Amino acid sequence: MTAFVLHTLPAAGRLQEPDTDHVLATVRASQLLLINLVPGSYAFESHAHSEYLLCLSGTLVLEDDAGGQAAAQVGEMIEIPPGLRHRFAPTSDAVIVTVAQNG
Repeated sequence: MTAFVLHTLPAAGRLQEPDTDHVLATVRASQLLLINLVPGSYAFESHAHSEYLLCLSGTLVLEDDAGGQAAAQVGEMIEIPPGLRHRFAPTSDAVIVTVAQNG
């Protein structure tokens, strides 16, 4: 079992009361990045803080160094816990937004 956490945002949003805020995560000083992923080879990395990847188009696939995988389609978000070594799978073909804390 992998440590990635998949959030299906449209479905979760429909469960909320109309016009109310639902906190998905509290992220301090961070960067909001737009990334175009194409099939290819990606290096493993890890971060000191949780990272959040939201799939805007295509299919996002992540791998951890233990062989676990998580896939996200449009409207789904993958949460990567701190310290988890991960990379984009070679089959990833997506446009994503990622929120990563600085430091």
